[in-house]
Amino acid sequence: MSNRSPPVPLIIAAASSDRRRIHYVDHMIQKWLLVALVVMECTLIAVAMWALYRELSFVIDENTYRIHFSKESSLLPSFMMTGSRILLGIGLVNLLAIVLADRIWAAYVRAIVRRLDGLIQEAQQMDFSPSTVHCTHAVLEHAVAWRADEADRMRKLRAGIRSLPMALPEIADDRMQAAQLLKKINQIASRNAA
Repeated sequence: MSNRSPPVPLIIAAASSDRRRIHYVDHMIQKWLLVALVVMECTLIAVAMWALYRELSFVIDENTYRIHFSKESSLLPSFMMTGSRILLGIGLVNLLAIVLADRIWAAYVRAIVRRLDGLIQEAQQMDFSPSTVHCTHAVLEHAVAWRADEADRMRKLRAGIRSLPMALPEIADDRMQAAQLLKKINQIASRNAA
């Protein structure tokens, strides 16, 4: 049974009263999702204007040379049908855009968490070898920096433990030096325990 302490958390949870005030922002992906949304909406508006222009041209051409008008030949139903189709199309495209943006966001977060998971699992196994994780996010940068700090701390602990005497020294000065060395090792070991 191992009595190793779990790795130090990278993100400290906020108190329950502060949770609603925390905003998670990732400027890179949110910027590109916003650019895609603006481009999509501009394209939709252009397509809608073209469809309305085409329908209007058709209705005007159809009624230009008509001599007798009747109440049954009202243009409103034709415009309503075209407008309804356009609104339905815009609504469907926006719904698909929301679903697609959600999937892109979820895949992006999953990729970051998967890499973070790998770093944490290696740390739990006390593997602090140099990381090959490609840092694409601040969380990963913090995790890699934390691993580097932990690797440095482990090197210092190993060096301190190696310099301890094999047996309790008989001379008081040597015992005092060993006690100082143990105190230093304890400080290094408990540096991140808080």
